Amino acid sequence: MVVLKVILYVVEVLVCLLLGLIVMLQKPKEGGLGGAFGGGALEASLGADAGNILIKATAILGAIFLANTLFLAKITSTATSVAGDAPVAAAPAQQQAPATPTTQAPAAPAVPAAPAAPAAPTPAN
Repeated sequence: MVVLKVILYVVEVLVCLLLGLIVMLQKPKEGGLGGAFGGGALEASLGADAGNILIKATAILGAIFLANTLFLAKITSTATSVAGDAPVAAAPAQQQAPATPTTQAPAAPAVPAAPAAPAAPTPAN
């Protein structure tokens, strides 16, 4: 399961990078980053349908990215123990009362120590 997660994370990063690159290569109305690569070089290499190819590639990579993200969220959302991929047992919702009630008297409050006895009066002369 750990190997599958690693492979999916690698696919996620690669699709993310490719998706960003393809989106930046698309030629918007104002020019964009597509003009930085020689202007019409993209159309010359991919033909007149370069825009359509990039739009289709964006849609396909976007779908792969979405499906991969949802699948990663599904397989990583289960609680796992520190030792590995074994699921952690859920804690009981409520604790049951003990079968036999314990009859323990509450502790008596602490009694303050008695004040020191007053000193004997001294005889007056």
